[in-house]
Amino acid sequence: MELDILKNLAESLAVGLLIGLERGWHTRDREEGLRIAGLRTFGLISLLGGIGAILSQESSIILLGFLFLGLALVMSTAYNRLSSSIEDFGITSIIASLVAFGLGALPVYGHPKLAAAAAIVITLLLSFKPTLHGWIRKLERRELHSTLQLLLISVVMLPALPDKGYGPWDILNPYQIWWMVVLVAAVSYAGYFAIRIGGVVYGPLLTGFFGGLVASTVVTLNLSRLSHHQPGLEKPLSAGILAACGTMFPRMLLLASVIDASLFYKLLPPLALMGLITFVAAFILWYKARIRKTEHKIALSNPFQLG
Repeated sequence: MELDILKNLAESLAVGLLIGLERGWHTRDREEGLRIAGLRTFGLISLLGGIGAILSQESSIILLGFLFLGLALVMSTAYNRLSSSIEDFGITSIIASLVAFGLGALPVYGHPKLAAAAAIVITLLLSFKPTLHGWIRKLERRELHSTLQLLLISVVMLPALPDKGYGPWDILNPYQIWWMVVLVAAVSYAGYFAIRIGGVVYGPLLTGFFGGLVASTVVTLNLSRLSHHQPGLEKPLSAGILAACGTMFPRMLLLASVIDASLFYKLLPPLALMGLITFVAAFILWYKARIRKTEHKIALSNPFQLG
């Protein structure tokens, strides 16, 4: 029994030390006494969460709640006293300390893997601050709206539709129809950012490779539509379409092998040959477009076009 308790407390301590490692590194240049919380403090906070969870099991869960409120009060008071000296108006460390307290309690309640996974994700999120802020500064309003619209039709609307057939022979399934709408919109959305990040030459090729893993037909439709509005970009867009079609062959081989492993060696020669021919054609078009990459600039419009 005591060995299990020690194991849980060790897991709680490890969670806090992981988050504290990032927070301590972030404030490593500050003088001693000018840091709200670092490596040791976060470790102790998570350990406090574990001890509080053990005591709450012996008494009442309310005790854990009072410890949480007490920690919030202590951290807020410390932040208030130091904010004028360090000129730091962010509350990330305070929120991270409260999260660390909660994660420290999870191993005691039988969720050590969840605590470890959450701690890793939170630490990564904290360490990616410059990257995330850089993305936000570069994000345009139309791109933000398009992201929210894509989430609306996929996360909100799609699960609400009935997954059953209507009409003659149950041919009309609202869920499957809307899933195709989401798929087309998502590939168009991904293609927009691939072209914006990778440029005229590399963007369509990236869209083709990764979009082809999902639906080569959808990639073909989107890039073909884009070529209609962007004359002069036929070669890079065609390379992207061929890349999507070439990706279809290894995808078919994988799916067929999962269904029946004996099909792998039978399908490997013809599918490998067709894939190789398609990828070679895509490479030729891409290479020609790469030579002329400075002759044309693409005018990107709305990344999310539901129509």
